[in-house]
Amino acid sequence: MATAPRATVNAGTPGGARPLALFDLDRTLLPGSSLLLVARALAASGGMPAGRLAAAVAANAVFARRGVGVSRTEQLRDLVLGEVSGRPVATLAGLVDEVADAVVSRSYPAGRWLIDRHVAGGDVVVVLSASPQEVVEAVAGRLGAGVGIGTVAEVEDGHYTGRLTGPFCHGPGKLDRLRAVLGEVDLGAATAYADSASDLPVLLACGRAVAVNPDRQLRAAAASRGWPSLRLG
Repeated sequence: MATAPRATVNAGTPGGARPLALFDLDRTLLPGSSLLLVARALAASGGMPAGRLAAAVAANAVFARRGVGVSRTEQLRDLVLGEVSGRPVATLAGLVDEVADAVVSRSYPAGRWLIDRHVAGGDVVVVLSASPQEVVEAVAGRLGAGVGIGTVAEVEDGHYTGRLTGPFCHGPGKLDRLRAVLGEVDLGAATAYADSASDLPVLLACGRAVAVNPDRQLRAAAASRGWPSLRLG
C-alpha cells in the first residue's frame, strides 16, 4: 500500500502509440472481492479478529452474487485500512505474494484468455482495482498485464496511517488513479471491461466498453448503448 511510481509506458497517445485495454478485477476477472482475500491474509497473520473477518466473508458472498454499491466496497476498504493502521510496512510485505497467488488461482480462465489476446495484439493491458496497489501490481504481473493500478495507502515513518494517499481506486477514482500513473492518456482507442455501474465513468471514457458479469444497472446501461455483454464463470 505504499506510493506507486509513475509507470512509463507508451500508451494511448497520438502518433501510433499502443492502445489500452483496461480490466476491472473484482467480479470481472475474479469471482468475488480481492479485498476479502487481503482481509483473510491479515486474519491468518494474526492481524484481524475472527468476527471482523466473518463480516467481510458475508459481504463478499453478496458481492459475488450480484455486486455491491460504493458503500459496501468502502466498508471493505475501511476494514483493511483499519487493520493495517499503525503497522510497519515491512510486516505486510510477505502477504502480497500470497494474496496475488490466491487472486490469480481463482481468476476466470476466460478472463485470462482475454488478457492474453490483448497482449498478443500489442495493447497495453491495465488492471484497475480498489485493492491495495502492491497487490494489484503483483496480480497484473502474474496475469501478464503491463500495469496494475490500485489504491495507495499513506505511510509515515515506515508505518501505515490508516488513511489513503490520493483517491480511492473505485468509481470515478479509477480514472483519477489511471491518469496519476499514466498521465493524460487518450482513451478513445481504449477498451474497458467491467462488471458494475460504479465503473461507468471508466466505461464511458473509453472508445469501446464491454460489460462482464454485469450487475442490473450496468446490464441496462450496456443494452441501451449497444455494448457487448459477457458472462464469465
